[in-house]
Amino acid sequence: MGYGRVGQHRKTGQRAGRGKTTQLKKSMKSYYLKQKELGFPDPDWKLGKKGFKRPQDMVRLSHINSLNVKDLDLNLNKYVQQKKASKSGDMYTINLDEINIQKLLGRGEINKKVNITVEKASKKAIEKIEEAGGELNFLYLEDQN
Repeated sequence: MGYGRVGQHRKTGQRAGRGKTTQLKKSMKSYYLKQKELGFPDPDWKLGKKGFKRPQDMVRLSHINSLNVKDLDLNLNKYVQQKKASKSGDMYTINLDEINIQKLLGRGEINKKVNITVEKASKKAIEKIEEAGGELNFLYLEDQN
């Protein structure tokens, strides 16, 4: 007595669930249709789950540590002090594999002559190193991109 006609003293029995998906289909159908008509959140929006999330083990397998040319230029003296690079005259020699860098990227400028050993390098990075009078050596002989 006193519970009305809809809920009938239930907690979530006829409520249509929680969240944005199940609830919209049942109790908030007009709201859902209006939002879809307005294009929220995008025109191809559909209810329910789609796709899948790639396992973190697989994501970590393809992770590449990269370094920009400007960061290399700024940190060369620090690498020499840490004995991860060497300097002879005005030429620096560094193996980026020793500091766990797999790819050299071309953002920024470099003003020092550098002899670099690395797995991969971008085209811009190769151009900028050679313009500064340095050279690049690749650990593996394959097509670099």
